[in-house]
Amino acid sequence: MRSLIYIILGAIIVALGIWWMIPAGFTVQGILAAIVVAVGGTLVTTGLGGFADSANPTSKKV
Repeated sequence: MRSLIYIILGAIIVALGIWWMIPAGFTVQGILAAIVVAVGGTLVTTGLGGFADSANPTSKKV
């Protein structure tokens, strides 16, 4: 469930960052928008990694 929340929240943040980046152009606001997109992408990647680990755990007791 936590992975799904990360994926959805990250996708929303990426979309908002791109929406902010388009009118900002090559300004300081554009750099801040790129950082927002990177944070959203990090959340999406974290969610996908958490889902992959819960579906097929890499650490098993021997």
